[in-house]
Amino acid sequence: MRSADFDKPIDEAIDKTKQELDELALLEKGKATIEDTKPKDRNSGYPTHVPRWFTRTVEIVPGIFTWLMILLPFITALMGYPQVIIIYVSFLTIYWSYRGVKFLVSLFMGYSRYKHDMAFDFAGEMVKVAKESGQELPYYVYICPVVNEGMDVLEPTFEAFAKQDIDPKRISVVFALEERFEAVSKPNAEKIIEKFGSNFRESMISVHPNDIEGEVLGVKGANINWATRNFVKIVKARGEDIADYLLITADSDMRPHPKYLSAITWKYLTDDKPLRRFYSTAIHTFNNNVWRVPPINRVFSISLTMALFHDWVVRGKKRETFSSYVVNLQTVHDVGYWDPQIGIDDTTFYWNALIRFAGDFSGKEVYIPTYNDAVENQTFWKSHKSLYKQQHRWGWGIIVFPMTFAGLYKNKDVPFMTKMRMIFRVTENQLLFLTVVYTITLSLPILQIFSIEYQYSAASYNLARMMRYILTVLMFFNIPIFMIRQKITPSPSNWPLWRKILDFFEVVLVSINMLTIGFIPKIHAQTEMLLNRFNKKYYATEKVAIKK
Repeated sequence: MRSADFDKPIDEAIDKTKQELDELALLEKGKATIEDTKPKDRNSGYPTHVPRWFTRTVEIVPGIFTWLMILLPFITALMGYPQVIIIYVSFLTIYWSYRGVKFLVSLFMGYSRYKHDMAFDFAGEMVKVAKESGQELPYYVYICPVVNEGMDVLEPTFEAFAKQDIDPKRISVVFALEERFEAVSKPNAEKIIEKFGSNFRESMISVHPNDIEGEVLGVKGANINWATRNFVKIVKARGEDIADYLLITADSDMRPHPKYLSAITWKYLTDDKPLRRFYSTAIHTFNNNVWRVPPINRVFSISLTMALFHDWVVRGKKRETFSSYVVNLQTVHDVGYWDPQIGIDDTTFYWNALIRFAGDFSGKEVYIPTYNDAVENQTFWKSHKSLYKQQHRWGWGIIVFPMTFAGLYKNKDVPFMTKMRMIFRVTENQLLFLTVVYTITLSLPILQIFSIEYQYSAASYNLARMMRYILTVLMFFNIPIFMIRQKITPSPSNWPLWRKILDFFEVVLVSINMLTIGFIPKIHAQTEMLLNRFNKKYYATEKVAIKK
C-alpha cells in the first residue's frame, strides 16, 4: 500500500515551519469562496442537475407527514371515525411490544460482543494480519474540531489518544480551529502540542475562516471540511498516498478506550472493501460527565447510548454515521468531504457516500467504548436549554430525506431495487417512528375528549385495558436493561444505596424525554423545512461544566 520511501524518517516534513505548511495549504486563509470549499457537483447539498421544484416538493413531505400524524387523532375524532385510531394504536402497541423484546435481546447479544472485544488482543492480531497479508499498517489523522473548549476538555482527550495500543507515532493531529475563536483556542492547542506533541507523528493547526459566504455557521462540518482538504494537500505535496491514512473524526471531548484504534484497524485490515466502509464504536457512552448533568440530560444521554448499542446489533452495516467514526482518507476525498452548506455533517456524509457509491457504502462496528460529554452548561436551566438547541440542530438531520431523493433523481448508476431500499431506509429512519410514542400515549385521551363514538364504545375500555397490561409487562424489561446499562455506564461507586435506587427509577423520565426533548425539537426542525426557513447558523454545543 505504501511507497518504498514512505517509511524513511519524516523529520524534515514534521519540522516544516507553519509558514511552509500554510504555503502547502489547498486554499489561502481569507481568500476562499464557497465554490472552493463545497463539492463541485452540489449546491446547498443537492446535485446541481436536480430542478428546484423537485427538491422543494420533497422538502415539504416530512413536515406534512409528521403534522398529519400529530393531528390524526383530532381529525378522526371530529369526523366520526375513531376506529382509524383504534386500529392504528392497537397495531402500534403490539409492534412496540415486539420492538421491546427485540431491544432487550439485542442488548444481551451486544453485551456478549462487548466482553469478547474487551478481552481480544486487537493490537497483536492487527500486526499478525498485516504480516500475513503483506499489508502495511495504516497511518491516522485525527481531525480535532475546536471552538472555545478549555484545557479541562482537551487534555484528557489527547491523553487518551496518546495511550492507544497502536503506535501513537502513527497519528497526525490536526487542530481544526474557527477563526472567530482563534484568540482563545489557539493558545490551548499550542499547550496541547507542547505537552503531548512528542507522542504523535506530527501536530498542526488549521484555522477555518469565518467570512466564507454561503457556509453554515455553528456546526463542525465546515470546519473539518476545511482542515481535511488542507491536510490532503499537505499529504500529496509530501509525495504520500492519502489512501494510506485512516481519518478519525470526532468532537474534541471524545476519549477513546486504549483498544479503540487497534480494534478498528483490525476490522479495516480484514475487510474486503475497506474503501467502502466507515468504522465506529457500538458503545458511544457519555461517561465523562453524565453523573454531573441534570436528570433529563442524563437520561437522554444514557438512553441514546443504549439505543445506539441496540441499533448496531440489529442493523449492523445499515447503521448511519454518528458523531465519531473512522474512514479512509481516500474515501473522504472521493465523497467530496463534508458539505459546508449543510447544517448536519455526519448523517449527510453517510447518505452522500451511499449515493455516490451506488449503494455500496456501509459501516462496521467495534464493541470497544468511547467516552464523551453529555450536554452540560453553567446552570441547571442552561443545561436544558443547550440540550434543546442541540436536538433542534440534530432535528435538521431530516435534510437527508430530500437530499437522498435528489441524489437518486435520474441517477442511472444506482440500480432500481437499490433505490427502493434506500428510499425505504431513509423514510424509516427519519419519519416513521418519530410520532409513535406520542400516538400510543396521547391518542386515546384525545379520542376520549373529542369523540362521542369512542366514549360509548367497548374499545374505550378494552383497548386501554389491553395497553395497560402490555405496557406493564414491558416495564419489567427495565430490570435487565438497567443491569446491562450498569456494565456500560456504572453509577458512581461512592453513591449511597438510596441514590442507586433512585437511579433505577429515573427510567420513568425516558417517556418524558421521548415526548419532549426527543420529540419537540425535531418537530421544530421539520416545520422550519416545511415553511422553507432554512437556517444558516446553528448552536454549537458548549463544553462547559455546570456550577455546583
